[in-house]
Amino acid sequence: MKRIQLSPRAGWQSLVEQQGLTWHSEGGQVTWNEQNAYLLSQTEVQKLCQTARELAHIYHQAAGHIVKNKLWSLMGLQPHEAALISASWERGEWSLHGRFDFLFDADGCPKLLEYNAETALSLVETAVTQKYWLAEAMPGFDQFNQLEDLLLQAWRGSEFKHVHCAWRPRHAEVEGTIKYMAGLLRRAGIQVTLMALHRMGWHPGDRTFVDHDGTPVRHCYKLYPWEWMLREPFAKQVESSCCSFIEPPWRLLLGSKGILCVISELFGDHPAVVPCHTSPDKLGPSFVSKPLFGHEGHNVTIHRDGMVTESLSGEYGDEAKVYQAFVESPRHDGYLPQFGVWMVRDQPAAICIRETSGAIISANSPFVPHAIERSA
Repeated sequence: MKRIQLSPRAGWQSLVEQQGLTWHSEGGQVTWNEQNAYLLSQTEVQKLCQTARELAHIYHQAAGHIVKNKLWSLMGLQPHEAALISASWERGEWSLHGRFDFLFDADGCPKLLEYNAETALSLVETAVTQKYWLAEAMPGFDQFNQLEDLLLQAWRGSEFKHVHCAWRPRHAEVEGTIKYMAGLLRRAGIQVTLMALHRMGWHPGDRTFVDHDGTPVRHCYKLYPWEWMLREPFAKQVESSCCSFIEPPWRLLLGSKGILCVISELFGDHPAVVPCHTSPDKLGPSFVSKPLFGHEGHNVTIHRDGMVTESLSGEYGDEAKVYQAFVESPRHDGYLPQFGVWMVRDQPAAICIRETSGAIISANSPFVPHAIERSA
């Protein structure tokens, strides 16, 4: 692969805002970078996609192992939360999308960092912004990006008639992502109601969740993680509500970093699996510690040769942690690229890239578009 330099499009800020990306320069930091792009080979794209397919199967096997053996504490779950998660898994509740995150090692092998299984962001940048960028900035190149088409196909196949889209207000990216998904739902012929999550109510007589107008909530697409939802007062009503949430409760098993320890134990011979344990003792002097339910690099700490070389603060410092072997990954012009593979209904749908001059990808790490060299 190559990291190439480009001239940004004239008025790019206005262009991406018209496409729904309004958070491109939050806090004075540019988080959409079209001064650069990553030029990938067909082989690299195929490696990422094939690895993601295999890992989707591995994650499901690992989740089944967790449920069967009741490894709830390893996942960071309390016994009273287990019944909801287990029942959701046994019912095979409908799931839509997620995003694997990878680094390439020095031999060009994708190495799994984690799976964002229920509240993955960078959806708008991936599905929309970089697609329009390619058409205008690098029209002679390809891009692996079927995300919007596959999301539409999945919604149409769901046979849902009415979906409520819920989120916690005052977060530009979350709100923008919800509104984008609501637009896709409408294009799929599904009725949509936008709703702040705190406006969801409970009708005790009908034993169902209702929106602000009293309409029953049968299907709810949310951008609010289950580890937070389980702490809410209405969590005890979820099981009896007949409301399907997208993503469903069982996806919490896949999103917990604890599953990385299970995968490391059961599937450690897979070339993409990075050793991961509940203690750093088996990993030597170089490893990464991660909170079980951390997001966007919060409270991640990197240890190199027995010393802390980088750490991010955050709100997950009191959580239990897992310890993952450090992955040596090539840099390009001094930048470390992290590769996301979006999955829709467990099939690879698109690639996205964020980069950092440090070693931890965070919410402020710029999204960099990609292009693929066309075969001769």
